[in-house]
Amino acid sequence: MALALLREEFGVEELPGRLVCPSGDWWLTTAPDLPQGVRVHALGVRLLRAQARGLKPTSFGLMLLGDRIRKRRVELTREELLALLHGRPLVREGVPPGYVALCLAGEVLGCGHVKGGVLRGQIPRGRKQELLTALQAELRRGV
Repeated sequence: MALALLREEFGVEELPGRLVCPSGDWWLTTAPDLPQGVRVHALGVRLLRAQARGLKPTSFGLMLLGDRIRKRRVELTREELLALLHGRPLVREGVPPGYVALCLAGEVLGCGHVKGGVLRGQIPRGRKQELLTALQAELRRGV
């Protein structure tokens, strides 16, 4: 189910590890086995989070997959990225509805969601702050 979603929606053909689903969320791990009798809080990188309406790709999972993502990539300008990081939606006609990989200069930075031609960021608060800090530093240097 998870591998099919990654392949069909994002064009990911090969994973750098194996998928495990110990609790409803799908994790990418290189661990050979799940420890028995031990409560595991994290087992690699969470790729997909189980939600009421289905599986949602995580920003860190999409970042890890990076160049393996062949579909549903939305390239942004720095100005568009800043708008999303500040919570402002962008009009993106022609992009099919659903989750997308948000990219800047070809690098996957996180997850977004398109509905009715409107793109909204789905990047976690801590990651947003990291990206804002990096973009502000670039502006100060004149990049």
